[in-house]
Amino acid sequence: MGVGEDRYESFATAVEDPYFGALLGTIDEPDGTLTANHAGLVTRTWWDTHGTGPTCAELIEAVLEVDDWDTAIPDPGRMVVQRNEQLDLLHRWLISYWSRLGTISYIPGHDDVIRPGRVVVTADAEENEPR
Repeated sequence: MGVGEDRYESFATAVEDPYFGALLGTIDEPDGTLTANHAGLVTRTWWDTHGTGPTCAELIEAVLEVDDWDTAIPDPGRMVVQRNEQLDLLHRWLISYWSRLGTISYIPGHDDVIRPGRVVVTADAEENEPR
């Protein structure tokens, strides 16, 4: 699919940032939903093939198919370590966005596996009531 282009027109940002532009270009509609649905399908296929889900990095790689992030998101004004931090933030935002749409399920800090679909959390009121 590839990382989205910086082509959003619904609002203007106060500053231009290549990573923020890539995020907005990737989640911008209608392609944002298509990319999220693709992430869900990739996750289901991964489970069928491997018996478990992909990690965040594996899912990002499979969905966006970017070989060289420095070429995909040119940002010569930042040091390599800063570009890596921005890229990590971009990836975490995409995973969070896809989770919120319900195409994948991922609970940060629980484990590293991404599951297809939405996680539904319910609580039994009797168990949570004070005694």
